[in-house]
Amino acid sequence: MSPVRDEDVNYFSQFLGEFQGETDRGSALVGAALIDERLHRLLESHFIECKESNELIKGSNAPLGSFSTRIKMAYCLDLITELKYKECELIRRIRNEFAHQVHGLTFTDNKVYDLCNNLHANTPDGTRLDGNARQLYINSVILVSLALWYRPEYNKPDRARHREWSYQLSS
Repeated sequence: MSPVRDEDVNYFSQFLGEFQGETDRGSALVGAALIDERLHRLLESHFIECKESNELIKGSNAPLGSFSTRIKMAYCLDLITELKYKECELIRRIRNEFAHQVHGLTFTDNKVYDLCNNLHANTPDGTRLDGNARQLYINSVILVSLALWYRPEYNKPDRARHREWSYQLSS
């Protein structure tokens, strides 16, 4: 595994600045979008290289085009742990609360607050930011995205590939 790339540090630093400066709704939507993009990249790197793989993942009508199905597929392929699966599901549910509420929702809303308190994101030194739902959400998004950042490269030896089967149809 190669060291952290400068372009990734720059990209993530720019993202963090924007992410943390967003409104509550913006943070919920943008944070989930980053995780969704990372899962898309992970699944894409795992499937065999062919047009059909792209058709499964890309586009809103693609079978794996939604955040929800990407989370489930990554977990079922053992590309993410059960803890990351649960964390991604909570991030998705929080995002959905904000996406489907027309006006006035914040991280202090009871339902959103409770969902955030179920997140397992701690700070790098292990402390937990109890009582600050927004910061719990931000930390969770950051930690999950960092865990997924180079996962496609780590998974390279396990990428699906075409095989020859002894009982396959002949052409």
